[in-house]
Amino acid sequence: MDQTFSSMFDIIGLFGVGFYVAAYAALQIGLVRGTGYIYILLNLAAASFVLVSLTNDFNLSSAIIQITWIAISLFGLSRTFLLLHSTHLTAEEAEFAKSKTPGLTKPSVRKFFDAGLWVEYLHDTDVTTEGAPLSGLIYLQSGSANVSLGGNIVGQLHGGAFVGELTCFDGGPTTASVTIAAGSRVFRISTDALNALCKRNEDLKSALESAMRSDTRTKLVAANQMLNHQNKITATI
Repeated sequence: MDQTFSSMFDIIGLFGVGFYVAAYAALQIGLVRGTGYIYILLNLAAASFVLVSLTNDFNLSSAIIQITWIAISLFGLSRTFLLLHSTHLTAEEAEFAKSKTPGLTKPSVRKFFDAGLWVEYLHDTDVTTEGAPLSGLIYLQSGSANVSLGGNIVGQLHGGAFVGELTCFDGGPTTASVTIAAGSRVFRISTDALNALCKRNEDLKSALESAMRSDTRTKLVAANQMLNHQNKITATI
């Protein structure tokens, strides 16, 4: 009976070790975020199981570690809950988060927008000039803009598109000129502010890079469709 009882506590301890390993592995391969509920709960469960297993073969040092881990996890849960429920986004910011960075926490999205500025652009406003540095990232929330290369319009951007996504992190020259075609509301963030923010928040950088890659693919598809359409018109003429 005592042997069975001891084996049960050993199994509980192994479950705790399994939770520790699972939490760390999930974090390293990007399945969970270090500040997310899942990672914190996995660590809380791990420490709790190991602590329970120690009641059969007590070790003070190990018990102190597990109790401390539980306390830190409970603090992390409380902090995460308060941050998520005290952070507010405007309707346009919430739409950005939903469409561009769906896996990002509200506090991270809030920090992104706090680091930049919302601006209203009028018709015919030049947003970028081909070959000139933009030194930042622009998000076109509404309206539209024409994209030009060598003075020729090669595409059009609409609400939800990025401008300067290819050079926003290094401040290099833009690849095309962008001119507002219809009054637009845009969000601007400088290269310096963007890099500083992403340096402190890898999750934000990863989410933005994913959103910008998707945006670039959409633009390339639209540009190819426009080019094919123009070729058909030329062939018909």
